Amino acid sequence: MKLHENSQRGAALILSLLMLLILSLLAISSMQNTVMQERMVSAEREGMVSLEIAESGLRDAEIFLDGVGNLTEFDGTDGLYGLLDNAPDPLDANTWIGASSRVGNVVAGLGVTPRFYIRHVGEARESENIQLGAGYGNNSGLSEQQAFRIVAWSPGLTGESQRIIESYYTRDGL
Repeated sequence: MKLHENSQRGAALILSLLMLLILSLLAISSMQNTVMQERMVSAEREGMVSLEIAESGLRDAEIFLDGVGNLTEFDGTDGLYGLLDNAPDPLDANTWIGASSRVGNVVAGLGVTPRFYIRHVGEARESENIQLGAGYGNNSGLSEQQAFRIVAWSPGLTGESQRIIESYYTRDGL
């Protein structure tokens, strides 16, 4: 009996090529997933850094308010708005350029500058139950406080993100 020497006719070659194709598709899919996760992590980091910079701007505004001598500075210019002034829209990009807002301190090591504006919203009355913690203001727990709305803005490190935060701050002695 005579054996055929070429009876396989390339079956092993076809199977190995199919296995190579499947492994290649898995590798490509895995690389795309890794790239997408890298982008998501970068965006998350950008957002968190932007939030920290905006919080720094908020603190700059609080320090500014601690140094204010009287309420006449809140005249609707240079990022300081009084009771009768309409504060700008924080979602409008033009708010954060020019005289609609004030420039905060450059964040050390990052080179990014937050901006903020402050609006005097009136006297915080006793009925609003403003409770002062130990070491703040007078010891009665309630006093005539002036209330301020602070809105701070910051871009991210690359400019791809931004954060806007709002806080209310009270101060007596004005």
